[in-house]
Amino acid sequence: MRNCVAAGLCLLLFAGCSGEPSGPEAPAASEDDGLGQLSGKVAGTVEGLLPVVYAYNTDKDLAYTVFVVDGEYRAVKMIPGRYDVTIRRAVDQLEGFDSQTVSIDIGPGDAAGLDFSLTGVGPVVDYVGGMDYPNAEILPYDEVYPPGPGRDILERACHGCHTIQLFSYNDASRAYPGARVPKTREAWAVTVDRMFQGPAFGRPGKASYFDPKYLPPKDRDILVDYLAETFPPDRPPVVVQLTREPELDYEALKKAMFVEYVYHESDEYEVWPWPHQVDFDLDGNVWLAYRACCIVRFDPRTGEQTAFEGNSGGHGIVVDQTDGTVWFSGDMVNRLDPETGKLDRWVIDNPLLRSNTQIFDSRGDLWLSLLPGGALGKWDRATDSIVYWEVPVIRSRPYGIIVDHKDHVWFSDYHNGGLSRFDPETEEFRHYPVVEDDATSSIRRLGVDSKGMIWTSTWGNRAFDNAILYRLNPETGEVFRRKMGVPYAASYNAEADVNDNIWVANDNYLTMYDQEADTFTHFPIPTRSDSLKTTTTRDGGVWFIYRNGGRFAGYGGAAAVLYPDKDNIPTLGAYHSENSAGYQLSGYDGPPAPPVLGEERPVPLGAQNTDEYIDFALASGIVDEAEAEELRATQPRPPDADVQERIERAD
Repeated sequence: MRNCVAAGLCLLLFAGCSGEPSGPEAPAASEDDGLGQLSGKVAGTVEGLLPVVYAYNTDKDLAYTVFVVDGEYRAVKMIPGRYDVTIRRAVDQLEGFDSQTVSIDIGPGDAAGLDFSLTGVGPVVDYVGGMDYPNAEILPYDEVYPPGPGRDILERACHGCHTIQLFSYNDASRAYPGARVPKTREAWAVTVDRMFQGPAFGRPGKASYFDPKYLPPKDRDILVDYLAETFPPDRPPVVVQLTREPELDYEALKKAMFVEYVYHESDEYEVWPWPHQVDFDLDGNVWLAYRACCIVRFDPRTGEQTAFEGNSGGHGIVVDQTDGTVWFSGDMVNRLDPETGKLDRWVIDNPLLRSNTQIFDSRGDLWLSLLPGGALGKWDRATDSIVYWEVPVIRSRPYGIIVDHKDHVWFSDYHNGGLSRFDPETEEFRHYPVVEDDATSSIRRLGVDSKGMIWTSTWGNRAFDNAILYRLNPETGEVFRRKMGVPYAASYNAEADVNDNIWVANDNYLTMYDQEADTFTHFPIPTRSDSLKTTTTRDGGVWFIYRNGGRFAGYGGAAAVLYPDKDNIPTLGAYHSENSAGYQLSGYDGPPAPPVLGEERPVPLGAQNTDEYIDFALASGIVDEAEAEELRATQPRPPDADVQERIERAD
């Protein structure tokens, strides 16, 4: 035991170990036998101050984060290695102090201790949102967005689908959704018109990005002038000031622990990679698809990581639990065999027909949301082929996709404030309105609980202090709504855990909704970031993704997990609950899928419902008679059965 004092830090370090049990009564070895823990006391805390202890394992590129509550903290199940231990304020907190870092070694079975004494305690000025803005001026909302008719139009027409800092932070070095390139009035005009005029993504027969009713012609020039005058190209970047913290449950924080697993990408990639979600294999490993980079597998029990290079992924990733192959976004969809390293790239002669997310049903078929094309795809396991449907819902553009307990396929409509369902048996689509706000809205992802209720939330900052969680009853169409109490939340999804608690990924927070108690619990995440897609485990772990947090913190991408109760972690391995609707494949008992060929696999153009969709587009006013006739003459149809059979035999 030794004492050190430096820069106001009071440090107490100790390591505890116990002898090996012997004799016939010795218990079997467990996962905990090779893990350590860290605890300590913190002096100088005051009411309203929330410190966190962030312990980064420099040997394994992983980190533990726990909250300091009542002057104490404790982290458990720590993988041995060299740690840089930092005490710092939690994100989105308006009271701060001087951060401090100490390096220690934690070996197998060690119980290490570090005591801290805080200095420099006092109020801090901070900004909202899940981005790092070190060079921006922080101003109140009314100074960043001066009140008036222009702001009223902007809030109605734009803030429902964009973050609050996107417009004010004109810095080309930062990426969407947190910043933009500087714009002249002409550039602002082009941007506004692109959003509300013409087919989205330029695909014929599709509606505009957003409903023009939110920007009537009389308001168009007012909005463009407001943007040009408020955010000229030479205005230094500014960001909106944080003025309120959400209410926190300190007893819940005391029990919680985060673990994050970091992947340092190679310097060879020009585009910074980031994942959007995780999935698990039957061995408890965690899989991620990094954009413009690779597919990465983590073993959360050891921190070991394996990168499958040359396989750049996109939004979605899903593991086929029957054979261990990994499907992920890119081209139309990709399929990797980790055992052989072979990759099938399913390609189609239309760059807009790319999958955003994927999910299996209980029949073993894979469903694909084709966001830019406004379509829904399906890989049929029996025929090893892909078909797709045009979605007859205005501004649907499927984003997140799930399968409920009845094998109905659900997807978020992204730009129309609702959700849609597809019945694979009847091939019928049904749209469900969800959002009541008379403004633009953006729905990213959705989930389903054990009772078949569908849950979602809206992304963007239209809600300001009123981010809303939605529950849809598919049988009645009734929508239940609750305000979450997280300012500028930019809520990405909603997913049920094994106890039917609903988990939402927000900027800087994970939020849990307890259905029985009708209450929210908010957990500040370890690093400022816009967080993406929660994925819950059978043991209560909640996995999620940092998007831009890792980029601007300098370490690339990361996958993180929250354990709401760190004293009840049966294993650090990650496994799906077999009752989860996100794991419908657990009900599949049919033949295995064909092997991965390591080839480019063509998908024929032609939706299953081309003519029906054109009829819908004409009846809905998306196209006129002349445009409909042109579509009938130019749009491809799927190959007939004989041709399709010959294609499959040739493949």
